[in-house]
Amino acid sequence: MGEQGPEKQTWKQKILFYITAFFVLLGTFSLFSFLFLVPFVIDPAFTTIFMEFDESPALCVTVDTERRQGASNCTWTSCREGCTKEIYQCTQIRVNYKRNVTENYTLATTETIPASASARQERALRDDYDYMFDKKESEEEYLNEVEPTGLMGDDSEWYYTGAKLFPNVKGCGYPPMLNCSIFYKNYQDLGTNFTCYYSRVDPGLVISHLDMWQVYMNLVYAMAIPIPSFILSVIYLTFAYFKIYNDDEEKAPLKNNAEEMDVGDENVPETILQPTSERLTPASEAFREDLAGFGHHFKVAMADELSKESLADGVVNSISIQG
Repeated sequence: MGEQGPEKQTWKQKILFYITAFFVLLGTFSLFSFLFLVPFVIDPAFTTIFMEFDESPALCVTVDTERRQGASNCTWTSCREGCTKEIYQCTQIRVNYKRNVTENYTLATTETIPASASARQERALRDDYDYMFDKKESEEEYLNEVEPTGLMGDDSEWYYTGAKLFPNVKGCGYPPMLNCSIFYKNYQDLGTNFTCYYSRVDPGLVISHLDMWQVYMNLVYAMAIPIPSFILSVIYLTFAYFKIYNDDEEKAPLKNNAEEMDVGDENVPETILQPTSERLTPASEAFREDLAGFGHHFKVAMADELSKESLADGVVNSISIQG
């Protein structure tokens, strides 16, 4: 027999292959997209929700802007483009804010500190700090004594002084959604007035923009698409592995054995391939031939036995006569 060529796939096998490949790719991309969205979308969204930002805008005024260098000095920065990169140069913006004001009231009643006055005030603080350097441990400690920072309450002019300003809860992002150069240009100048949003959990944390509806929608999109897609892929692949492909593997040996039996039956004599019922029927020709053959062989066997017995008796009698 010649060698058989490669088995040709059926339409069912081809469709099954493409469906399985689709779910493998869907599960892979869903998993990697979810891992990518965790630090950039899911974690900031959950943090924004847990920090409980007041959606009523507050009035913020920039009171301090510092530029620092070195990893030890840059423990935080108001804005950075890239949430995973190390910070070696930072710009720290601090603001004072008061609650229960509207944007119109803010723009109409709040006086902006002139830039020259702000510069004079900053230089005066620096000169005092240089003079008192031998008596103070740090610049931040001295500035806290000159102008106390922290929660003042609604009875004071400012509800909180010296709060950290960020564009969002993480203070990071990527252009064009977040451009730190534009952010610093808008908020770094001393005396700048703008609306802001403070955290009820940490009043010292202030962000310049807040859209809770967009935060919830980003969280839904980041979780409602990758997670169900990955679960659906796992369910299908598990079912295909234990049910579809397992049944095909069990049927394949039975099919091969049946083909081998069909090929082997071609070399069997025609008399052997006759149905069992036909050979066992008393009226059939095959039964009569077998019965006749059996009778013939039985007669031959009986004759051989008789001849052997007579021969043995003759030998014994001849021996006894000679004796």
